[in-house]
Amino acid sequence: MKHKKEIVTKKESVLMAAAPGRGFEEPTEKEDLLIPRAKLLQALSPEVVESPKDFQPGLIINSLTKEVLPEEIVPIFKFTNWIRFNPRKKDDPNFDPAFDPGAIIWRSSDPLDSKVIKESEFGPNGERPIATKFMNFFCLFPGHPIPVILSFSSTSFKAGKKLITLAKFAGGDMFSRKYKLIAKHVKNDMGAYYVLDVDPAGMTDESYYKAAESLYSQFKEKAKDIQVHEEIQETEE
Repeated sequence: MKHKKEIVTKKESVLMAAAPGRGFEEPTEKEDLLIPRAKLLQALSPEVVESPKDFQPGLIINSLTKEVLPEEIVPIFKFTNWIRFNPRKKDDPNFDPAFDPGAIIWRSSDPLDSKVIKESEFGPNGERPIATKFMNFFCLFPGHPIPVILSFSSTSFKAGKKLITLAKFAGGDMFSRKYKLIAKHVKNDMGAYYVLDVDPAGMTDESYYKAAESLYSQFKEKAKDIQVHEEIQETEE
């Protein structure tokens, strides 16, 4: 007879909706996985600069596989975190010489963290926060086998608010409905760049609903421990 602790460990090690084949006999824990993110390409994104024939600004790709993602998403759950990136310019007053330009100085998912409270608010004269707030959605892209993190921050944060508002007032499970993910081209005083937007796209198909439900049960409880692939400071401008 197995001990209760052994049974729980085995249950937590089953991560994906599909049953694994041979070669996966050793349990795979959540901390061993890098969950890719949906990356909105800009004119200066490395993929565009290095392979302009394959990648263009405005494409939304899987950061890990570099595949272009389908336009429909099934959001499964939301989680929020904050990241302080080192400025890219060394003459920036907030630059920390102990870190490389653009490197992550700290990250937190605790809204009561002293660093979050101190560095994620606007200054008394409207100064921008030195830490970036991310509204993240753990998503399933129909037809795409790997779950993907869809993050909204900076100029795309408004779209994150739109998505959670649409999902909240639709009722039911978040993953009972799907949405269309859009890359909008905008121009302003800062230049031309792309931002994310979303629109409703109807009810989720039964098969994808069940897959999303399985992923919810596997990842939601420890959302703060999710390892996101390629967490970088986006420059949308």
